Amino acid sequence: MKNLIVIVALFVSVTALAQQGNRGQRFKKMMDATPEEMAEMQTKRLTLALVLDDKQQKDIYGLELVAAKERKVNWEQRAAKMKARAGEKPSEEEREAMRKDRKEKYVAMLDKQIAHQEKMQKILNEEQFDQWRKLKMKRHNRMANRDGKRGDRPQRHRDSGEGRK
Repeated sequence: MKNLIVIVALFVSVTALAQQGNRGQRFKKMMDATPEEMAEMQTKRLTLALVLDDKQQKDIYGLELVAAKERKVNWEQRAAKMKARAGEKPSEEEREAMRKDRKEKYVAMLDKQIAHQEKMQKILNEEQFDQWRKLKMKRHNRMANRDGKRGDRPQRHRDSGEGRK
């Protein structure tokens, strides 16, 4: 009986470690992909989920290509900043500047999301748009509930300011 418990515990731990390693590999593959490849993959995913016609596919590919190029530039800038910092802790003034910059980027991101949503609403019919919103919310919830780096941090409620210093 004890051997069975040890084997089950070993199996569970190996499985968990294998899944964590896979997540990093997927991220690296996306980092290595060109914006065109990323846009094509996203367009194909949406085509399968929403049954898009040719015109809709072409329009969505254009939107996704612009977004993928922006994402790629942001990833590269962030990687360069992290490499330049290389373990050094920022001073209090730098932290304050980073907080302000983060707020500005968050507002800009929300504006981009609203604009993207409006463009998608023009491209998709009502049923497709509702389905797209559901897919988007499902992905958002999955990302919010994932394990890993963010799982160790205390969850903050945005309205209450709970968890902030």
